[in-house]
Amino acid sequence: MFVGHYAAAFALKGKQKNTSLAMLFIATQFVDILFFPFVLLGIENLKFEKGFTAVNDFNMDFYPFTHGLLGSLFWAALFYVLYLFVFSKKKMQKKNVALVMGLAVLSHWFADLIVHTPDLPLINGKPKFGFGLWKNKAVTFFTEAALLVLGLQYYLRRTRSITKSGKYIAIVFVLFLIAINYLNMYVLPSDNNIVALTVSALFAYFLLATIAYFVDKKRI
Repeated sequence: MFVGHYAAAFALKGKQKNTSLAMLFIATQFVDILFFPFVLLGIENLKFEKGFTAVNDFNMDFYPFTHGLLGSLFWAALFYVLYLFVFSKKKMQKKNVALVMGLAVLSHWFADLIVHTPDLPLINGKPKFGFGLWKNKAVTFFTEAALLVLGLQYYLRRTRSITKSGKYIAIVFVLFLIAINYLNMYVLPSDNNIVALTVSALFAYFLLATIAYFVDKKRI
């Protein structure tokens, strides 16, 4: 899953106003931000198999540190601790902010569970889980779009615009995310070069988080 992860970011921002939408964008993709460099370093493994799923050629047979449920819990706990003791400035809300950030990290595993083939471990090795939505490209695309729209609706109900552009900017941003996902699935050729894939993925994650920062500034 790609842009569907951001549904959790929008929803959690709507739930806890003192969080940063930009940081929630980072948190929901944090394990993938680690995964690609981990593959480059040989810590985890990604094989490219032509036609492995309808969506991509990724055969991820060993990635317990980022995509095991226990590994995800570890990174979620790390975010919780960092926001509880380091990053949260408002003492009255720091526990809530820390909890929301931890949940954002953990949400990645459960969102991936929907689309992945059975390759998500609890710790390492079997049993592995995944509902396999990636076997159908159209269903995957519309599922991610639907999740984004639901997250956006909750975010819009829980926030209000402070500028004229604030009334529409979040909607435009979500349409932009859906368009990117369409290009990624249906137009752009698959890139099976791990170095190029890592660079493009990290660039996309941080660029979208930057845009989310400016979107969120238009609403309170």
